[in-house]
Amino acid sequence: MKSKTKSSSELDANEFEEVLTLFFNALPDPIFVIDQTGFVIKQLGGNANEIYPFLYPFKDKLEGNNLSTLLPSHLFSTFMDTINKTINDDSLTCVDFEIANEGNILGIKNQWYQGRVFPLKQRRDDVRVVLWIAINITEQKLLELELKNLAEKDGLTGSYNRRYFTEVIQRSFLLYLRDKLPFCILMLDIDFFKAVNDNFGHDGGDKLLIALTDVFKDSIRDIDLLARYGGEEFIVLLPNTTTQKAMVVAERIRVATQQCNILHDEKSITVTVSIGVSEITVNDTSFENVTKRADIALYTAKTSGRNKVCIE
Repeated sequence: MKSKTKSSSELDANEFEEVLTLFFNALPDPIFVIDQTGFVIKQLGGNANEIYPFLYPFKDKLEGNNLSTLLPSHLFSTFMDTINKTINDDSLTCVDFEIANEGNILGIKNQWYQGRVFPLKQRRDDVRVVLWIAINITEQKLLELELKNLAEKDGLTGSYNRRYFTEVIQRSFLLYLRDKLPFCILMLDIDFFKAVNDNFGHDGGDKLLIALTDVFKDSIRDIDLLARYGGEEFIVLLPNTTTQKAMVVAERIRVATQQCNILHDEKSITVTVSIGVSEITVNDTSFENVTKRADIALYTAKTSGRNKVCIE
């Protein structure tokens, strides 16, 4: 019986494994074989580390260790939930996750990845195994965040815009209908703003709007929402707030504005603000009823001397 001779074009098992390893290691995205306990069996690929060296500070000791010792607790929980879902569903699972550059290595910002996780039939010590591919989606995420910022923020002041404010107050109104959680609206208008533009130019007016935005933000809580409503008019949503507390906030804003002194071209700009206050009521059929009353209260403040807080 003739023995079978291997041709020069054939690869044995070891050689084939070497070829696969070379192939995977040439890929820019890191690939991991991980079991259901979080143990990293194998690491392949990941030339992206040459571009983002901070990405895997444990690069040389990922393999042979458990993710629980390598990742922050919140990220470890995300990984394990994804692995278990992949195995239980026996299908591909995708998850986006962020890796922080805590050491600010090379000044590179945090990186976003999409994990594409495939269930494998192989087992390690009778434990199921998955293949985890981490694809860098940072540029895509940054673009999404930039577009989101453009859609929600006012380009000059950095405060939220009217469109976003409308979306949020609509949700607040629905919460009120369901849970009876009160909210108030403050409508703010900078007094004699046209005179600022006339005397200091539009650059001076813009500088004032930017500075007052910071004053307004410093006068409200983190859960409150400030938006530029148009021109020199701003609006504030105060969730879970009644009229009495809203009046305190409005007065704090009024006093802080009056005390603000902006320097522009070595000249001092000082202004005051008029504020209208309104609270949601059981008779309101939409959030627009509340904003309309706040606008009426603002008109009262403007026509009765300015630099006032009025309620409607």
